[in-house]
Amino acid sequence: MESLLREKGSASALGAARVVRHLLRECAACQERSRAQLRPKGGYDYSAAFLRAEQKLSDFFAEGRPCPVPAEILSTELRSLPKAEQKNQARHNARFKSRKLAELLIESSHATRYRDVSEMLHLAELALLVAEACTAEDTGSASKLGDLKGRAWGHFAISLRVSGRLHEAEEAITTARRHIEAGTGDPPLQARLFEQRSSIRKSQGRYPEAIELADEAAAIYLGIGQTHNYATALVHKALACHYAGLAEEAVAVLNQAIPLIDPEKNPHVLLAACHNLVFSYIALDQPEQALSLYFEARELYKEFEDDIILLRAGWQEGQLLRDLGHLTAAETTLLQARKGFVERNLAHEVAMVSLDLAWVYVKLGRFDSLQQTVAEAIPIFTSLRVGREALAALLQLQHAAGQEQQALDLIRLLNSRLAPLASRNAAR
Repeated sequence: MESLLREKGSASALGAARVVRHLLRECAACQERSRAQLRPKGGYDYSAAFLRAEQKLSDFFAEGRPCPVPAEILSTELRSLPKAEQKNQARHNARFKSRKLAELLIESSHATRYRDVSEMLHLAELALLVAEACTAEDTGSASKLGDLKGRAWGHFAISLRVSGRLHEAEEAITTARRHIEAGTGDPPLQARLFEQRSSIRKSQGRYPEAIELADEAAAIYLGIGQTHNYATALVHKALACHYAGLAEEAVAVLNQAIPLIDPEKNPHVLLAACHNLVFSYIALDQPEQALSLYFEARELYKEFEDDIILLRAGWQEGQLLRDLGHLTAAETTLLQARKGFVERNLAHEVAMVSLDLAWVYVKLGRFDSLQQTVAEAIPIFTSLRVGREALAALLQLQHAAGQEQQALDLIRLLNSRLAPLASRNAAR
C-alpha cells in the first residue's frame, strides 16, 4: 500500500491501476492481509501516504486559469501573422499564454503530417513556445504544467524526426521525458511518450530498442482499456520489426493489430497497417498474398484525398507489378510515382523509387536506362547523407552493365542503407 501511494514507488502506473481494481473487487485474502498489516505492534500511520495520493489527484484534476478568448480565435489570430512574427508573439505576448491554444496547435500540427512537413514543424514549434510561456497558474498545478510541456516537446520531437533532424529530435524527446516525469503520471501521456521514443529509435536504426518501447506503450494502453491506441502501438512495433528484417514477426503483429483498429477514429492507422503488411509480404517473397491484400485496401486508399498517400499507393503497386514479373507495367507505374515525389521535394521517396526502377532495368537488361536513373539519383543520395559506402555502391551500380547479380546485390545494399530513413516517414 505504501509503495502504491508513494510518489515514485516501484509500482508503475499500469501496476497501480491493477492493484486498485483488485482491491475494489474486495478480495477476501487481501482484506485479511491488510487487517494483519494494520495490527502490528505500534501500528502504522497511513495518513501521509493518503495525503500524497489526494494531492496527486488534486493536481491532476486542477483546471487552471480560464482563458477569456477561445483557443480557436487565438489560433486564427496568431496564424494570420507572418511566420516570423507568429513565433515572436507566441513567445512574448501574454494574450497567447493558453494551455488550450497549445493543445490546439499540437492537434493542428498533427493534422498536417501527410500534407506539409514544414508546416507540421512550424505549428509544433508554435505549440512549444506557447506551452513554455504558460505557468502553473495557467494549467492548474506544477504537475499539469509538466504534462503540457512534455506533450509539446514530444510532438516537437516527432516533427523534427519527420523532417529528418534526428539529433535535434533526440534532444527534444529527452526534454519531453524530463517534463513528463515531473507531471501527473497520466498513463496515456506516458504511453504516447513511449511511442514517440520508439519512432525516433526506428529512424536511428536502433530497432530492438524501438520494439521494446512500442511494447511498453502497448502494455499501458492495454492496461487502461484503450484498445485502439493499443493497436496503434502494435503498428509501431510491427514497423520496427519490418525494418529490423523480422518480416514474419511484423506480419504476425499487424494481423493482430488490424482487427482492433477503429477505422472511424483513425483511418490513417488502418491504412498504415495495411500498407506495411503489404510491404512485409513483399519482403517475405509472397507477392501473390501482397497483391491480394493490396487490392482489398485500394478502396481505403481512395478515401484519402491526400496526394502523398496516393503516390505511396502507386509506388506500392509498382513494386507488386515488379515482383510478379510485369516489368514494363512496373516501370510505367514507378516512373509516375517518382515524378510525383520529385515535384513534392520528397528526397527519400525519390531515392527509394529510383532503386526500384534500377531493379526493373537490371531485369530488363536496359543498362542505358539504369545508368541514367542512377546518375539522376546521385545528388539525391548525396543530399540524404547516406555515407561514403552507399555512394560508392551507387557509383558501382552505374557501371554494372551485364553483371545482373552484382547489380542486384548493390541495390539490396543501398536499400538497407535507406531503411532507417524510411522509418522517418512510416506511420506518422
